[in-house]
Amino acid sequence: MTRLVVDANRILSALLKDGSTRAAILETDAALFAPDYLKAEVALHLPEIARRVGVTPDALSIILGPLLQRIEWVGGEAYAPYLPRAREALGAIDPKDVPYLACALSVEADAIWSLDLHFDRQKLVPRVPHPDAKVPKRV
Repeated sequence: MTRLVVDANRILSALLKDGSTRAAILETDAALFAPDYLKAEVALHLPEIARRVGVTPDALSIILGPLLQRIEWVGGEAYAPYLPRAREALGAIDPKDVPYLACALSVEADAIWSLDLHFDRQKLVPRVPHPDAKVPKRV
C-alpha cells in the first residue's frame, strides 16, 4: 500500500470544492498521514473558507470531519528527530513545508501529496500531484 503525507493545500482544496480532491481523500487506497499540527492550520483557515464557500464554519466542520478521519496523525515527537534533515533539505526554500517532509521521513512515506512545487526542490521524498499518481523513483 502506498504511504502518502498529505499537505494542507489538499485538505483546504477539498473543503473549498466538492470535487476530485475531496473524492481522492475519501476514496484512495493509499494510507494517508499528516503532521498533527495540520489540524490547527486548517482550523485557522476554516472561517475564511466557510465565507468563501458560503456556509457556516459549523457546516464546513461537518464536511471536514470525514476528511480528517482518513488521515493517520503523526505527533511532533514522532517526526522531531527528522526535523534537522528536513530543514536542511527544505528550510531555505519554504520553512512551512519542513514539518511535512519530516513527517514523511518519520513514517517512511512513498511520497508527499501536494501541488506545492517547492517539494520538488528536495530529493528526500518525492511529491505526487494526486494519490493515484505513479510515485517517482527516488534519486
